[in-house]
Amino acid sequence: MEIKGIDVSAWQKKIDWKKVAAYGMGFTIIRITEAGNVIDPYFEANYKGCTENKIPVGVYRYSYAMNIAEIQSEARKIVSILNGRKIQYPVFLDLEYNSQRRLGAESIHKMAEAFREIIVAAGYEFGIYCNLDWYNTVICSHLKKYDFWIARYPTNDKGILVERLRPDFGIGWQYSSKAVIPGISGKVDRNVFYKDYSKTEPKKEETTVDKLKEFTDLGDYYAGETTGTPYLEKKSAAYLDDFQKNTGYNNYTKFARDVNSWGQPGCQGQPWCAVYQFWKLVKVFGLAKALQIMGGGFYNCRNVTRHAQTKGTWKKTPKKGALIIFRNGAHIGSVRKFDTTYVYTNEGNTSSASGVIANGGSCRNKKYKLTSRDIDGYVWIDYGTGTDQKSTETAKTLSKTPKWVGKVTATELNVRSWAGKENPTIKKWPLLKKGNLVDVCDTIKAADKSSWYYIRIAGKYYGFVSATYIKKQ
Repeated sequence: MEIKGIDVSAWQKKIDWKKVAAYGMGFTIIRITEAGNVIDPYFEANYKGCTENKIPVGVYRYSYAMNIAEIQSEARKIVSILNGRKIQYPVFLDLEYNSQRRLGAESIHKMAEAFREIIVAAGYEFGIYCNLDWYNTVICSHLKKYDFWIARYPTNDKGILVERLRPDFGIGWQYSSKAVIPGISGKVDRNVFYKDYSKTEPKKEETTVDKLKEFTDLGDYYAGETTGTPYLEKKSAAYLDDFQKNTGYNNYTKFARDVNSWGQPGCQGQPWCAVYQFWKLVKVFGLAKALQIMGGGFYNCRNVTRHAQTKGTWKKTPKKGALIIFRNGAHIGSVRKFDTTYVYTNEGNTSSASGVIANGGSCRNKKYKLTSRDIDGYVWIDYGTGTDQKSTETAKTLSKTPKWVGKVTATELNVRSWAGKENPTIKKWPLLKKGNLVDVCDTIKAADKSSWYYIRIAGKYYGFVSATYIKKQ
């Protein structure tokens, strides 16, 4: 199977994508950022033109980074520009900068891995673009397990495919930089791919190993396991997505911000060890199952313990991926692995110091003796069941602005942590009585398609109630 496509940037200027599509185009890889880590001035027009004309899209970044911090900045810029938008093909890291080459294979390896982690954590495919010489002399064997798009064309490039130059590896080949096609004035790069990313079907069921690995990898990423740069809490709401900027001890984090946006109490400005674990579970399982695992009081470690005891998931022995509770509910982490002597953890709002640090300000990987008296117990998690509801449950940022006042018509009405009767009640105000007044802020559908209101109670508590039992005043 061969799919022919092009890659474009501001060099092609304005493109008539309707003509390109009519000519026949299997894919387009668009440059997303340029030197200075700024957006390519034609990226938005090119992305719009491709999507409107049903041409599958990927993006690439010509990297100028000279260290891990710089390449992480490049990756985060890409993620911020895409902002959750769908692309069918990967984000390609373009490695061809001569100054970068002098860093050596080991540094290139570490930088590429740091870039990849950010891209994959954001939900995008990852690939590497380079020429044949880079692949043979600079790229180490560890990186060659990833998808490579190889550039190789003749010195006397006439815009056509020269079969004798075809590489016998990689998922794609850039065979010309001087092709001519309708809709583009001047020359354009021409490619053939052997892997059709746009036809890749999602797995119908994630395996236990996949979900457990995703959860563990996510924790390792924020603990800086491979980069040496852990996520640090902030002194204010600025730079919440940056790992190092605006650091302080006021308990501001991206995790609390995101949890708030999902209609849950993210508790910004308060200790965040439990919110961090909840955030990871939502990313892996979706909001509904994360609430089922930790309960409606997920932001409080003691509530998590009580919920697990009620559900029968509270255990005295560790398990990979389990939550671990310390010091009578003073702190929480998750289990990365364990052996006969130690349990190895991933924690938020801790530090690199040994022992339980319940308000340390960063994400870290740590270890404790299994016999430590600081360990209360474990919340076991089944990573082999449950549907992935991330796409539907976290896609909508709920409004907290009251739209109208509603009156409860049922004798008693449960206030739940998410839309649906299967979800736990909130801890702050779990029950409403007939005649109670609430502020209705938003509307959402539950899994069974029933309508639920996102409400505010007493001016400060938020939760979900069935729309059937609320009458507009």
